[in-house]
Amino acid sequence: MISDLYKRREKLGYVILFLLLIVLIGWLIFQTPETQREWLELSFFLLPLGFVVSIIMISRSHYNKVKEVNIPNSQRRITELNHVVIKKDAGIIPRLLLFEKNGEFIGMLKPTNTPWWLYPLYMLSEEAALMFPQSYGFESSDGKTLFTFNKRGWLKQVMLSVYDPNNKKLGTYIQEELKAVFNIKGKIINEKNENVLVIEASGFSGDFKWYDEEGQQWARFYNGLFPHEYTKIFRDSQNDIVELSDQLEEENKIRLLSVIAYLFMARIKQ
Repeated sequence: MISDLYKRREKLGYVILFLLLIVLIGWLIFQTPETQREWLELSFFLLPLGFVVSIIMISRSHYNKVKEVNIPNSQRRITELNHVVIKKDAGIIPRLLLFEKNGEFIGMLKPTNTPWWLYPLYMLSEEAALMFPQSYGFESSDGKTLFTFNKRGWLKQVMLSVYDPNNKKLGTYIQEELKAVFNIKGKIINEKNENVLVIEASGFSGDFKWYDEEGQQWARFYNGLFPHEYTKIFRDSQNDIVELSDQLEEENKIRLLSVIAYLFMARIKQ
């Protein structure tokens, strides 16, 4: 799965490179530069071209280094783990791929039942598309859906309704969206409308460390902190790893994972 991730990034890079070249050729045909200044202005096209070519080359290099590595799917449920490595997949529709530190694939979080009119919006701007109501589901490596959540709201308040595999509602996450740029604040409540966990995170880095009222740590994340010994598999310069408590009840673990998944999905636009 990790090699597939780098391969998809490479293919997406070629698509973007092709589109940029079409724009550049069209510009040269219909708006041919006549002065030195106009040629200089046209040279700015080289910046995005160079950036895309670098992505292609880096993705190809990463792919070649891990393509022969045999990494099986994880045999453990995500609710049993004390950590997850979160990677953004390459594609029009945003997806999060989740791994163990040893590279074993846990599963993916992806939008479900996406309305047709959101697809072109995703192509134009992921940030704009994420403003609209959407349903998400976590699918394990064996193809089973372990939890889902529905996202509603945008400007003032975001609300997630969390469900188990049997579509039983487990609770709600409420986030004050207006303040999320600087400091993310929210709360998880269960199906009985009881407070379960207060959520606070940096709006800039996304860093968080969450404790319940009894002082038990539920989750921790520091942006940019990743164990060096695992970079032989995860070749990117930026890898996100979240530490999770393995002492939580399954329902609380699902509530927690839904919030983390949403926060990382929202980080795509940053």
